[in-house]
Amino acid sequence: MNARLILKAIALLAVAILAGGWLGCAWLGKPKIEPGKEFKAPTTPDPIAAASRMRIGDTVTVRLDLAAGREEHIKTVDEYGNIELPFIGKVHLVDMTVTQAQEDVFKRYVPKYYAYLTVTVQSQTPRVIYLQGEVRAAAPLPYREDMTVMRVIMTAGGFTDFADKRHVVLTRGDKQMVVDCIDLDRHPEKDIPLQPADTLKIPRMMF
Repeated sequence: MNARLILKAIALLAVAILAGGWLGCAWLGKPKIEPGKEFKAPTTPDPIAAASRMRIGDTVTVRLDLAAGREEHIKTVDEYGNIELPFIGKVHLVDMTVTQAQEDVFKRYVPKYYAYLTVTVQSQTPRVIYLQGEVRAAAPLPYREDMTVMRVIMTAGGFTDFADKRHVVLTRGDKQMVVDCIDLDRHPEKDIPLQPADTLKIPRMMF
């Protein structure tokens, strides 16, 4: 009888040890990587929103459709990130998307100044991708939300015969990454979405 009790106790102890070990692994998990430490692509979940964010120096058109008619105001975002509109004064637009800017202007006007109003904000400043180096037509390209590294290079006529396809440099702000375009060509699913103002530089092969 005592032997049975001892065996039962040993079995329960073994189960407890295994469960504790499993839970310990679950708690520890994998170390978290702090976001923003590395430049990895894609880095934006919404390239359309990124394309429409306002910047200092941008020219914007603000259209106010009122019950009595339409007003249109063409403004340049000043060094402080503001534009000025009738009645409501300064509006801070830097880092706002078009949708956010429209909502902000609407709230400032309605209902304090107008009962009915439709606000339309449009950026008149073109967004571009910069392309340099060993492609057949190296020039800035107007940004579209479907742009990727390989699509942009193909749009520019493809690589020259001297291009180093394995060491294409993608610059985004103050970060850079080296892109192997031979690998991207073999695995299109790895192609990298681009953001406005990205620069692609295709170096010359070292012979």
